[in-house]
Amino acid sequence: MSKWIETYRGVVNPWECDVVEHFTIAYYYDRLADATRNFFDLIEESGGPGSGPSASSASHATFQQELRAGAGFHILTAVTGIDAGELRLGHQVVDSTSGKTVAWIAERHPLLKASNAATNQKLASLSIPWPGPKVRNARAPTAARGMLTARDRVKPMEIGEDGTMSLSSQVHRFSAAGMQVLAAVGMTVTYMQQQRRGFSTFELNMTRVGDARIGDIVDVTTSVFHVGNSSLRFNHRMTGPNEREIAFLVQSGVHLDMDARRSTAIPDELRALISKLLVRGP
Repeated sequence: MSKWIETYRGVVNPWECDVVEHFTIAYYYDRLADATRNFFDLIEESGGPGSGPSASSASHATFQQELRAGAGFHILTAVTGIDAGELRLGHQVVDSTSGKTVAWIAERHPLLKASNAATNQKLASLSIPWPGPKVRNARAPTAARGMLTARDRVKPMEIGEDGTMSLSSQVHRFSAAGMQVLAAVGMTVTYMQQQRRGFSTFELNMTRVGDARIGDIVDVTTSVFHVGNSSLRFNHRMTGPNEREIAFLVQSGVHLDMDARRSTAIPDELRALISKLLVRGP
């Protein structure tokens, strides 16, 4: 059996593109969820570790090139490590036309207590070294909660196969939270349209520590933790009823020239507004 298995193949639909005119990050995670579950079906371990519900998991994504409307792509998945308490999976999102890997995603899942030795041995036999970018296993700080950037309720359509709020629905909330912060520092929709500028994410580091179910209130608070010449980093914290923690996301991106499709310096007038929200920390 090949170490890398094709676990998804599809296309970017026009309605899955955001204001920056490329594939929305939440839809990467929608396909990632499919790829992860398909992987276990394809190796005939549909009940294997990582394939069932688990409130605790982590992922690190690096986006190296864009996928735009109409682009065909596929996902390759492999086991990149397994030990006494954790299963690690790696995913390559590949542009089907060029054959280039446009995104790398590393997942970490706790091994379920019900996992049997035969399954773990099979997974270990498939394990290969992680060939992608260095994975930074960071969790967003909780001390500086930042500004309220999202508040709503979990809807039935947002429930995944495990009966809880899906991974992609959580990322959609974080994306919306990022837009609220951008508007607060002057990068409004009007600014983006008139200046042909946007915000393009190049790295995500997500940690899930809880879950949410239909009807639960969900809040996101966001802090700005870094500003560079063209880059910004947000730390998002998602909570449920009674401020029960659900997930954290560190989101790094750049101020994008939407015509040239490359990063460009953040204007001084925006930088002055960003500095007011900037939280000094790691």
